[in-house]
This record gives sequence, C-alpha cells and structure tokens, in this order.
Amino acid sequence: MFTAEAAERKRAMLRRIALETLAALSPERLVREAIACDGAALSIAGRRWDLRACPRITLAALGKAAAPMMRGALHALAPLIDAGGALPADRIRGVVVALAGAWDQPEMVPRGMEQYAGGHPEPNQGSLIAAQALRRAVAATPPGGLILYLISGGGSALAEEPLPGLALDDLRRTHRALVHSGAPIGAINAVRKHLSAIKGGRLALAAPPGTDQISLLLSDVPPGDLSAISSGPTCPDPSTLADCGRILQEYRPELPEAVTAALLAPSGQETPKPGDARFARSSWHVLMDNAGLQAAAARRAQAFGLAPVIVDDADEWEYRRAADFLLERLAAEKRTRPNACVIAGGEVLVKVEGTPGRGGRNQAFALYCAESISGSDACVLSLGTDGVDGNSPAAGACVDGGTAARARAAVDIAQALARFDAYPLLAATGDAITTGPTGNNLRDLRLLA
Repeated sequence: MFTAEAAERKRAMLRRIALETLAALSPERLVREAIACDGAALSIAGRRWDLRACPRITLAALGKAAAPMMRGALHALAPLIDAGGALPADRIRGVVVALAGAWDQPEMVPRGMEQYAGGHPEPNQGSLIAAQALRRAVAATPPGGLILYLISGGGSALAEEPLPGLALDDLRRTHRALVHSGAPIGAINAVRKHLSAIKGGRLALAAPPGTDQISLLLSDVPPGDLSAISSGPTCPDPSTLADCGRILQEYRPELPEAVTAALLAPSGQETPKPGDARFARSSWHVLMDNAGLQAAAARRAQAFGLAPVIVDDADEWEYRRAADFLLERLAAEKRTRPNACVIAGGEVLVKVEGTPGRGGRNQAFALYCAESISGSDACVLSLGTDGVDGNSPAAGACVDGGTAARARAAVDIAQALARFDAYPLLAATGDAITTGPTGNNLRDLRLLA
C-alpha cells in the first residue's frame, strides 16, 4: 500500500543505486586500466608495441564519453607527454570529438590536442568539420604507426560526412526520421552507415597500409554488434544495402529523395565487410556494455538490502509492452521475495507521430508505469546513462504509487503519452531525474522495486 514517506525512501534508494552505479563505471578509469606505458613499451588490451619502432601514436576519441576516455588515455601515456603538458608533435597526435563543453577542465587539455564539438542528436556543420579532422588525422599516421580509437555512443551525429551526391542536410533529416520511426538502433545505424564517408568502417580505411588500429569501445548497442557503436567508423559492416531497403519498407521513415535513391540504387556504394583484408591489423575491445551496467547495478542493489533479478527479455520492445512485462515480473518476484528488485537495460521503442512534445523513451516508460502501480508500494526508475532522454533536459524519471494521482491534477496521462510530452508532467510532479550529460553512454537502466 502506498504511503508518501515509504515511497520517498524507496525513490531515494533507487536513484542512489542508479547514480552510484554509473559513477563506478568511469570511462576514464576503464581506459586507463586498459593501457600500460613505461615510455619504452606500450601495452593495450593484451598487445604490446616497442615504442622505439613506432613512429607515431594517433589518438582519436569520438562519442559522448570521448572527453573522459581521452583523459584516461593521456593519463596512461603520461611518460610520452612533455613535462610542460604538450603532446610531442612527432610522437602523438590527438583528436577529440565530443558534445559541446564536454571537457570540463579546459586547462588540463594538452597543447596540440584538436577538439571539436559536433551536433547531437542530429549532425550539423560542426559534425562535418569534426569528421574531416578525424579522417585527416588517421590518414596522416605514418606506416608502422598506431591509431588508438576511443569510441562511445553518440558519434553517429557528432561526426558525420555525407557520401558524394548527398548533402549534410539530407543526413540531418534522415537521422530525425529514423529516430522517430520506432526502428531499433541496429536498423537505424545500418542506414546511417550506408550514407556516410566515415561510418561502417570507412574511417579505418583512411589509414595507410601497415598501420595498427585498435578500438577501445563503450557500448550503447545490443551485445555482439560492435559495428553499431557510433555506426562503426572503425569496424567492418555486416549490414548491406539490401538490409537498408528492407528497413525502409518495414518502418517507412520519411527520407529525402536523394537518400532513398542512394540506398535503393542498384549500383549503390557498399560498406567494407567482415573478412576484408584491410582490417587485418585492426582489433576491437569492449571496455563496458549494458550487461556490465546491469551487473554493477545488481551489486549496488544488494548493498542496499534488495534482492536483484536481472531480466534481459524486454530489450527493444515497444515501451508499453516492456512495461507490462517487467511489472508482471516484479509482482511475481515479490510474491516470494518482498525485497525483490527487477533490473533491466537496453532500450524501449517509442514511435513518434506528428509534432512531438518534450520527453523521451525513459520518461514515456516511467509515466506509463505510473498508472499501473498507482496506489501500490512499487517504484519504477528508468534512466538514460548518458544523462539525456529524448529532446528533454531530463535523463529519465522515477515514479511511485502516488505519481499518477499527482499527475492527474495537472493533465491527463494518456494525452501526455499520446503527444510524446511526458517531461513537463513528470517535472511538475517531481518525478523527472535531471543529471546533465554524464560523460558515459551504456544504453538505459531500469530499476523496479
């Protein structure tokens, strides 16, 4: 049974579990721990280089976690950096493409580091400039050199360069249409890759032959599909133009004519595929993903006296179906363990029609749950680990058995959901969670208790 005092305690606990879990998975620390350097030799993810034989190291960071990942790499490579805090031009070149303002300590950025801010969630002129800078840096790495990519989600928009025959505005409109279509991220990125001069492995192809290329990745996509992280700029692409045609037919996004023509043309430009010999000196290593996030959340939940149950079944389900399923699972678990906490991750799908209000998939999920748990002692948290949920300033929301009653005093919940306008309502009821950009990106986290 709902009581305001008990609900507030449980809400505070779920918020702490989520935010403390995210804080523990620091991208800076994860990268720092993956690299060892003593000035003469460098080891990354089990591979070793004699630095006396390596003419240059190129660091290329892209995504929402680009700044902390680069900080981790620079910390590990400190023996190679000048005492005055400058990158030695003949040994290290660095390029960071991140959200505007992502480097929170500008004075700590080494001299010689190139920094670019691209657009998000849609590419802009800054994204184009950033993509070209990345390609130049990769292409300028001497044969025998090493390119270390630090890649996290969000790079699909932050750095973008259209293929010849397409305009940047074509890609911007395509990004928007795909996100609103209800398609899963794998399908969205399959289309993006086939329109881009740097995605789908094409950035890696800019490197000279004989160059070693290593990608350290934070995954914001379903497990097993590395080529979908930031639309896979360094990975061979298993998706095809034929796949793109099927995606267009199934989800019917309203794309610019030039884009549709490029995707459906019999002689369209394919991305490089797995097995391509040009990736023989490339390797990819996932430092953290959504499964690791859920496991870390389970450990935190146990520390708070809860009995965690990780449920993976509802990933990429329509948000109402996912909510119904997870709430049923919570009720079943609570019949034997009153302190049960269902932990889920991935993403839920929301198809946006018409002109949307302000909100995102996590807030839509939470607001829908609020009706189902009304009057009960249950709480539901749904959070974007990047700190951004849709087009709102919130990262997500945490609702309880009293949320629906508080919401009805302001507006009809069904209308808010139909208008894709959950944020104003959840902000008014005090249930929205606002973190600002977190510098991480490991998909979403849901806690139900």
